[in-house]
Amino acid sequence: MKMKPAFLRYNAICLLSVCCVLLPPVLEFVQTGGPPGSAGLSAALLTGCILLLLLPLSEESPDGSFRFALLAGIASLAAALAGLPGRMRVLALLLVQTGYLWFRNQERYEDLWPLFRPSRVWNNVECHARDTYVMALFMLAAFFPGPGASAALRWAYLVLCGLMYVLLSLRVILGRTLLLSRRKELELKELVRGSLRNAPTLVENRSEEMGRMQQLYDRVHVLMEEKKPFLDYEFTIADLAGAVFSNRAYLSKTINVISGRNFNQFVNGYRVRYSVDLLRRDPFLRVIDVALMSGFHTVVTFNMAFKLNMGETPSRFQERLRLEWRTAQQSRAKAMSAAGEKPDGHP
Repeated sequence: MKMKPAFLRYNAICLLSVCCVLLPPVLEFVQTGGPPGSAGLSAALLTGCILLLLLPLSEESPDGSFRFALLAGIASLAAALAGLPGRMRVLALLLVQTGYLWFRNQERYEDLWPLFRPSRVWNNVECHARDTYVMALFMLAAFFPGPGASAALRWAYLVLCGLMYVLLSLRVILGRTLLLSRRKELELKELVRGSLRNAPTLVENRSEEMGRMQQLYDRVHVLMEEKKPFLDYEFTIADLAGAVFSNRAYLSKTINVISGRNFNQFVNGYRVRYSVDLLRRDPFLRVIDVALMSGFHTVVTFNMAFKLNMGETPSRFQERLRLEWRTAQQSRAKAMSAAGEKPDGHP
């Protein structure tokens, strides 16, 4: 199954981060003929941290992140080949990190209306968390040990850099900020989902424009419920616009304003609800089969969308359904036994 370009770019940035951690020490070993020093290892770990902080957040496009990550990766490897000191390599990449934050802020505040959408609550939390990690990274880089630092200080600094890289890696793997408790993050996501579910009723016909948007959104909702075009994993906003006799730009704006989601999030919401129905009917289906039958092109996207919408993974949800099914079967068997009936229902 083919992955979407967004996930390919996301994974490419993660892979680039690993390469920037591993390759500079290898190059240093080849150039010097000895084991890499603590300064080179610290610089490599900080470079990996910078690249992990270039990953896009939930509502950010991956294109800008990929361009900045590619620039940072090439600069890091070129500096390592040129034999530049670790401190200089880190400072150069911090300039790339600063440019990236400036780019994201320009993108974020280009249109003020989306900032007030319910879906931005979680995105704001992610942005604050990223800014906090960037500040911590700048502080760590500011104390990069010089040539005259003691060996103990240099190795202690290396341990701190390693801990920072592990922390940021866990943040990516778990999909969490790690600055809030897991319970608090789930509460925030549930609050956002609740607001999104209620969003259409909050948007009343306050103007002629909003009235037209609501009518278009209602047509979209009927189409999605009755025709279920989202079951095709290649379903696009152009397909939806043609089906409801609208244009892509206006339809995209309508979905954003009324539902508080972008097109992919909106469609995945229907797919997740369909997958829940499939699992309720047969909790013993394979997760990959449920994903494909629901319109997802990979299990990865299915797991991410399911967890975002339901607050738990499909496997965990399936385990609960299986337990309920077995409990119901046992209760039914006991009731039939007490009534003197055979399992097939005949006395």
